[in-house]
Amino acid sequence: MDWRTLASILAVGSVGVAATVGVIAEPLGHRLGLLDFPDLAGGRKRHARITPLVGGTGLVPVVVLATLLTARILTDGPYARAQFSWLAGCVAAMFLIGLADDRFALGPKVRLLLAVLALSIGIVHAPDLAIGFVRFGGQSTTTLATGWGDAFTLLCLVGLLNAVNMADGKNGIVIGLGLIWSVILWFRLPPVALPIAASAFAALAVLMWFNLRGRLFLGDGGSYAISALFGLLAIYAYNHDFAALRADDIAVMFAVPVFDTIRLMVVRAYARRSPFEGDRNHLHHHLHRRFGWPRGLWLYLAIVAGPNLGALLWPGTGMVWLLVTLLLYVATLVYARIRAGEPA
Repeated sequence: MDWRTLASILAVGSVGVAATVGVIAEPLGHRLGLLDFPDLAGGRKRHARITPLVGGTGLVPVVVLATLLTARILTDGPYARAQFSWLAGCVAAMFLIGLADDRFALGPKVRLLLAVLALSIGIVHAPDLAIGFVRFGGQSTTTLATGWGDAFTLLCLVGLLNAVNMADGKNGIVIGLGLIWSVILWFRLPPVALPIAASAFAALAVLMWFNLRGRLFLGDGGSYAISALFGLLAIYAYNHDFAALRADDIAVMFAVPVFDTIRLMVVRAYARRSPFEGDRNHLHHHLHRRFGWPRGLWLYLAIVAGPNLGALLWPGTGMVWLLVTLLLYVATLVYARIRAGEPA
């Protein structure tokens, strides 16, 4: 079986599983105890009704299965199979950590500790999922020592995890990011890994429909798994095509949620608040107040998709598009705040 046939089969199966989860989301959420209750006192959670946190269950099982089947059918040799097996293990572990938080409210420090442990084990055992060097467009390779490379990889993955988790505050954002990242990686990954991207895209497209209608949320289980899946796939793509895919191209992929997270952490630190404390100062909150939803969603995703398309069409210009992303992010944030009557 070639990768095209496997990708097609997995995509169809992913659609079926995600659609099933979407249809039975409410009873499934009650059965598993995965429910998100709105804040009656007008807090951060302002959705209209109790919503099941089961989006991750429509994504992660099919992606993990797709990864294991890819390892079994398409890879040649124990080394390549092991890389995909560890990828599947990391995504599954992150999903379970997030699921436990959705169910039992683990707390930020416990979540962070468990995530660091799970990701560290995967990075150490799968060299293809770790950053061994950093190479930007127009520059020569900068090699990292093994220990520092693993530490840098962990820092990047934990940072992305935090950014994705912070972005998961309005319907469609994280799923939309996942769809964009799936498309970008379709043009970046080696063919052997494309069935995984196809499976993720198919499941996310179906879940997007249910999520925008308020039928389900991803939950921490879904957002944690998405951050691990696409972060590790991006590193895998980078390690297998570093002559064309540079570090700045990877940075463009994740720039918008990361920029927003950095801004929020600086603002909270300046106000002497915990960086884990929730508020309504995220980019998506400002877009919602100014443009409504889902119009604010389409603008958010356009800021992500546009520069990534530019980086794809004009290889070697990743740093330019990273700067463009930053300018678009700042301009959109300032415009939304001014038009909503807030100080810039």
